[in-house]
Amino acid sequence: MHGRRASAAGNGSESASNTYKVRISKGFVDASFGEGFLVEVWDFRVQRLVYGEKYKDLGQAMRRQKEIKGDLDNMNLDRFRQAYLSRQSRF
Repeated sequence: MHGRRASAAGNGSESASNTYKVRISKGFVDASFGEGFLVEVWDFRVQRLVYGEKYKDLGQAMRRQKEIKGDLDNMNLDRFRQAYLSRQSRF
C-alpha cells in the first residue's frame, strides 16, 4: 500500500497542529532585552523557527503559549499562517 507524503509546505486545509508546535525557551534573548522567555512556534517538519515572541514574565509567556496552542488546534494551516506568519515577529 502506497501512502502520500505531504510536502514541507503542507496542505492549507489541514490542521495547523499537524505542522507547527509551540514551546517556551528560557535564556538570554539579546543585549537590550537581557534574560527572558521566548514563546516559539516551530515547523517541526523542517525543524525551523517560524514565529516568536519574548517575555520577561513566565506567567505571561505560559498564557501566550496556551493561546497559540489553542489556535494551532482550532485553525487550519492557511488561517494560522495568515494570523501569525504574515505579521512581524516580536523578536
